[in-house]
Order: sequence, then C-alpha cells, then structure tokens
Amino acid sequence: MEDVDRLSRLAGVEWEKLKGIIRERQVRIVAVNVPTTWQHLSPISNEFDVRMFGAINDMLLDMLAAIARRDYEQRRERQQQGIAKARIEGKYRGRKIDQERYNTINRLLVSGSSWSIVQRTVGCSRSTISSAIKQTSGKKTATPDAASNTKSKKTVVAILCLLIENGSKFTRGKKAVREQIDDELSAIFEARRLNNTETRLAIRYVDDADLKSQIDDMLADIHRTADLRNCVMTDLTLKDEATCRYWDGYEGGWK
Repeated sequence: MEDVDRLSRLAGVEWEKLKGIIRERQVRIVAVNVPTTWQHLSPISNEFDVRMFGAINDMLLDMLAAIARRDYEQRRERQQQGIAKARIEGKYRGRKIDQERYNTINRLLVSGSSWSIVQRTVGCSRSTISSAIKQTSGKKTATPDAASNTKSKKTVVAILCLLIENGSKFTRGKKAVREQIDDELSAIFEARRLNNTETRLAIRYVDDADLKSQIDDMLADIHRTADLRNCVMTDLTLKDEATCRYWDGYEGGWK
C-alpha cells in the first residue's frame, strides 16, 4: 500500500470497526510511508518482536489514519467555503463542460457511428454521450445508435432485473449508483422503472451482432458504474418480455 490514506479516511467509530475486521482476519498492513510495517514482509522469529512491532504499527496507523481523516475534512471544508464565496460573487459556474469532447461525440454520431464506436473512439462512458446529446440538442433522450434511425428494423423489449448492494458496511453508494444507471438507461433505451428491481427497456438493433454489442456494453457499463462506488451486483439479468427467455452473456444470445 502506498499510503495509509489509501486504506482509510474514515471517522473514528468506522475506523475502529475496520481495525476490528483487520485483526479478526489477521490481515497484515504494509505501507510505504510507515517503515515499521515493512517487518511484515520478513519472518519474525520470536513473540516479543511480533508484539512490539504490532503495538508500534497500531499506534502509527491510528495516528496516520487520524491525520488522513483531518486532511480529508479540511479539504472538503475549504472547497465548500470556496464554492460559497464564488456563488456570492457570482463567479461559480460548476464543473466545466469539455465542449471539444462533446463536439467530437456529436460529429461521430451525426456521421453514423454507433454509441459503441463512439465509446471506443473517444474513450468515454455512455452517460457522457448522453450528456453531449442533451447539451447540444436540449432533448432528454436519443436513440442508442445514430445509424439505427435509418437502418434498424428490429426492437426487443426486455426486462432488466437489477439489485445493487453496498460492497461493505463502510460504503453508502448504492442509491447514487442506481440513480446514475437509471439516467443512462433512460437516455439510451427509453427505459422505465417498473419496481425496485425491474426496469423495462427497448433495444433497437440492426442484426444479432449489433444486439449483442449493445447488451454487452450495457451490462459492462452497469458493472463499471457500481465498481466506481464500491458496490456489487447481487442480481443482474435480462429477460425478453415477449419470449420470457434470458440473455446468456457467455453464449451471447437468448436462452
């Protein structure tokens, strides 16, 4: 581990819980900036050395975790103070849009490139593509493939069953993850939530290869969005509403 703040910026109570889990599972922490932890990389022959280094490491890790937490809170506080001051002075504009990137995305879409091709070319997520379209046209939704407007002759209505949980007791991101996924699905597939776990969406495609590409990209994006907030998928299945068949990600078809 490079630094202790990579391990934790938790408040006191949460940090104690995390330490308890680390002790229970007998995990040894080695940090580049804490030389005494390097002893974990080599065998220690006697119990005295083990206990001494353990006590020293616990003390140092506690101190550095507290410092990391204080630094985190101070930076957040200063950021909010800066934003508040900028708002009072009328200078706050929020996060700036990368207009050149948005223009590139829209040019590719207009030229007939699919969302998947745009992703690979520009190196962006589907939510970024959706935002670029909204920013340019002012419309809420757009078809997933520009080429689909003229070439698509098929539509499959599918039910996506999605259940998201926090990755651990220390993460609180599942609500934000679900909201982000809902926004992306709505923009790309005109999706509509049916209940807490199910969403109906319409996938327009040209052929089987196009259908597979869109579904693979959609499922990968969902996993990526959850991973960014340390959340996990306990259920992620896609069912053809008409045939009640499920999408087989390994074979790339309905089974």
